[in-house]
Order: sequence, then C-alpha cells, then structure tokens
Amino acid sequence: MARSHLYTRCCVAALLALGAASAAHAACDATPAGEGAVPCEARRAEADDAHKWWITSGFLSYHTRHASRYRRANNGLGVEWHLPRHWQLNAGRYRNSLDHGSSYLQAGWTPLGVSLGERLQLRVGASVGVVNGYPKVKDGGFFPTLVPVVSLEGSRLGANLVYIPSVDKRVDGAFALQLKVRVN
Repeated sequence: MARSHLYTRCCVAALLALGAASAAHAACDATPAGEGAVPCEARRAEADDAHKWWITSGFLSYHTRHASRYRRANNGLGVEWHLPRHWQLNAGRYRNSLDHGSSYLQAGWTPLGVSLGERLQLRVGASVGVVNGYPKVKDGGFFPTLVPVVSLEGSRLGANLVYIPSVDKRVDGAFALQLKVRVN
C-alpha cells in the first residue's frame, strides 16, 4: 500500500512539474523575439530537438522485487520520433520480463532539460500510453501506462530510463534502461 501512495505522490509531483514547465514555455512564447531580445533557451532547444528519429533497443530491467523468474534483458526494437516542444512518440515491441511478447505505444513530454556540454542533453518528463503482454493485467491485453522518464541524448547516441511502478500483485516495479541511436 505504501508503494502505491509513493507512486501517486511521484505522479502528482511530476504533473505539477510538467505544469510549471508548460507555464514557463507559455511565458517564453509570449516574449517577443525582436531586436535586442535575448532568445529563450527553450526556443533554441526546441528547434534542435524537433523531428529527430531514433531506433530504440529493448530494455535492461532491474526489478524492485527481485525474483529469479524475471528476465533482465528484454530484447526488442522500437522507434522514437521527436516533435516540437519536447514531445515525442514511441512505439515498439520487446520480450518482457515474464518472457512474453509486449508491444507499446507512448506519447512522451520531456520539458525539463539541462545541457551537459555542447552535444549532451539531459531531459526529464513523463510518458503516457498503452502496453500489452502481461498476463495478470487485462489478460495480456493493452492497458494504460503513465511513467516518469529521464533521457540522456548525445548527437547520435542516447538512453532512456523509466520507472515502472508496482501494481498490487499484478506488476512488480522495475527501472528499465533503453538505448537508442539517432538515424537522421
């Protein structure tokens, strides 16, 4: 029970942070970019981030409830398409930790970011969508997801880290690392 309350609090905090970031974006958009105005850092980052295509791997997972029955190497393949304003669409297929095939479709938003050098960006946000392949949830059918995400992206290579929460006795939580390669 305590874990679900912690997850709920984390989701609320993430949504509040995303709301604050949205307000900051709106303030930047309302600022004229006329002569003498300093362009918003967000405007430059958005222009650089939009319309990138990435090929993504499956996941390396670390479960919060350790059990030998879980696969840690969740082989798979997917795509990630970056849109303006730090939005992205993700879709793919992987072999999940229960050794079943899973497909996912996600929309993510990573408005919070910091530059870690000239070609390295760290972004934080959340992703919402659907996934299937987990027999104890909707008999293996598609079900909704909301997960926090942290992305580290270089000019050609990157990684996503997500946290999948525990859900009663149906889903054991995990941290999942996904690698990606930019193709355009």
